[in-house]
Amino acid sequence: MRARFWFIASAGLNLILGAALILVCAWRFAHPRQDQSPTGLAPGPDVTGPSETRTNSVLRYLNITWAQIESTNLAAYVANLQALGCPKGTIRDIILAEVNQPFARRRATEVVTPDQEWWKTEPDPATARRAAAQLRELETQRRAQLAALLGPNWETEMDVAAWVESNYGLTGPHLGTLPPETKQALYDIATGAQDGTASRGRGGSRRAGPTAGLQGEREKLQVWLTPVALNEYLLRYSSTAARLREETQGVNFTPQQFQNLFAAVDPILLQPDYYYQGANPDLLGHQRMLQAQYEAALQQYLGAENYRALRLNQDPLYVSTAAMLQQAGIPAQDFAKLYEINLATQTELDRIRNDATMAADDKITALSTTRTEQQKAIQQLIGAEAFQRWLQTQTRP
Repeated sequence: MRARFWFIASAGLNLILGAALILVCAWRFAHPRQDQSPTGLAPGPDVTGPSETRTNSVLRYLNITWAQIESTNLAAYVANLQALGCPKGTIRDIILAEVNQPFARRRATEVVTPDQEWWKTEPDPATARRAAAQLRELETQRRAQLAALLGPNWETEMDVAAWVESNYGLTGPHLGTLPPETKQALYDIATGAQDGTASRGRGGSRRAGPTAGLQGEREKLQVWLTPVALNEYLLRYSSTAARLREETQGVNFTPQQFQNLFAAVDPILLQPDYYYQGANPDLLGHQRMLQAQYEAALQQYLGAENYRALRLNQDPLYVSTAAMLQQAGIPAQDFAKLYEINLATQTELDRIRNDATMAADDKITALSTTRTEQQKAIQQLIGAEAFQRWLQTQTRP
């Protein structure tokens, strides 16, 4: 009974105190103190009490833009970055990019490398030496500029890879000025075309060769390159140009002569039937026609004499005969006749080997007889002494 009385009394007292607290809070909210702002911010000087000392702090935000930091004067650019407290590594990366970019552009556009002379069937050593000297000079200039801006210890192992950015071989006045994204796209196109395979022909398969994916590749190249840049790209990097340089080694073309020859043979070498491998008589006939057109174009643009010399120099029998003549000390005036003897002998040997109607023993006899007749003809041509030297150069096939 007594506990109940005290519980009720305690609850009533708590209610009275809670009501009083609510009334006090309401009165303070309606009548704020003169030395305290309603928002809780520090009062100004005119409301500060006479017995209190207050210090007002004002935060000021600097409105600095990147345009105020960046400068074409790289020394000033470094000073601005240092004044902002930029880390040394970050400053180095920024300045490296600023210095490397123009040097990379100069490297791609000012230095003439042998691959830019696409009309030459063999790289010019003089051009290679000049290019190497120019590259060394550019590197010396770049290092000196970076040392002046960043101090003597600016270089790291990754710097060379950083400044010599990959151009994928795309240098020169047209291709060298292409933006990096275009060079990357051209590289992707070229490597994608190399991954392609040739389509199958009628009645047989076409060998995977230069035409595999080439039409699609060229359509993509036209999207990225102007006609002038596309023409230079094809003259330098296409399979047609590479084949011409390989097959015409030793020929001294002018740029216009090589370009004219390229224009004549490129449509021929783009046709899959040129590379046909199979037994379909129609496709074989078309292949022979294309090959004849290719040879006729070479003869037209090289001239009959140059064409004959070119083809002879690509004939293994002609080359071996020339080597034997030099080794045996045979006079040069006998070379043409000696080659004719060797050519007639080789033709007869091939005929005997491929004759399915001859028995094996008969073939052996016929081959031996043909070689004997060859030796008699050569001895009669060059004399007994030179003939003995010639015999020492021989190895039977």
